Amino acid sequence: MHSTIAVKPETLDLLRHVKEEVEAESFDEVIRKLVLHMKRPKKSMFGVLKGVKAKFVREELDRFD
Repeated sequence: MHSTIAVKPETLDLLRHVKEEVEAESFDEVIRKLVLHMKRPKKSMFGVLKGVKAKFVREELDRFD
């Protein structure tokens, strides 16, 4: 199945540049690589609270009765 998508000329220029940069065979490959890269968990999200020793205490306002 093939689809046609509309992109602005500036976007097409960016895709062409990235295609050369990553040595992709097609624009489909470029888009797939970009999407997969964006969906990958960011390294900065791991261990955000690492080393925090404070005990969690629920505030009275956080409780539902």
